[in-house]
Amino acid sequence: MISVRRVQKVYPNGVTALRDVDLEIAKGEFVFLVGPSGAGKTTLLRLLFREEVPTSGAVIVNGHDVGRMRPRQIPYLRRQIGVVFQDFRLLPQRNVQENIAFALRVIEVHPREIKRRVAQVLELVGLSDRGFALPAQLSGGEQQRVALARAMVGRPVMLLADEPTGNLDPQNAEDMMRIMLEINRLGTTVVMATHAAHLVDRARQRVVAMADGAIQRDELAASYHVEVTR
Repeated sequence: MISVRRVQKVYPNGVTALRDVDLEIAKGEFVFLVGPSGAGKTTLLRLLFREEVPTSGAVIVNGHDVGRMRPRQIPYLRRQIGVVFQDFRLLPQRNVQENIAFALRVIEVHPREIKRRVAQVLELVGLSDRGFALPAQLSGGEQQRVALARAMVGRPVMLLADEPTGNLDPQNAEDMMRIMLEINRLGTTVVMATHAAHLVDRARQRVVAMADGAIQRDELAASYHVEVTR
């Protein structure tokens, strides 16, 4: 599913964001990326959906070397990947249904199919009764769930989430985590960058800890911090 091979990312200003990163993620896994700000988590996610390209090394996603893709190939890659950001990035003048349906309309999915898929993802995130609301009429937790529904409406094989609970209160963060675990249970590979130690500790999924652009720890069924046994 994902293969990151000896990847380095150096920006034009000389900042090295990733250093010799090797990472393999299998289909159906749930992986937390943890570590301090500036550790390289967001850069790694951006490489996976081709918002950035590696300075050296290879990033293989679903069989495609994304760094070598031609521009016309990139939209097809992104149709296989759902992305959720910390800031919701909703269209303020469009209601919930329209925000979710927008990407499907761009690729000319039949209106009847769009309606069916939008209803499905609204049910998944628990917002079936909010379809006609504008973003400004929603709470922060509801807006993030709309963003998650939008990411999932194209039926991606992979979901990338960059601090999706960072702007949420504890209860909404718990709700978002529950939905993401359910999405993973249904078969979608999930890679989530987060600082939310309590969510990581409770979920007990694979944890990849980063610092200074490198992977420091990679453990299954792990906690946010290294567990010390006595």
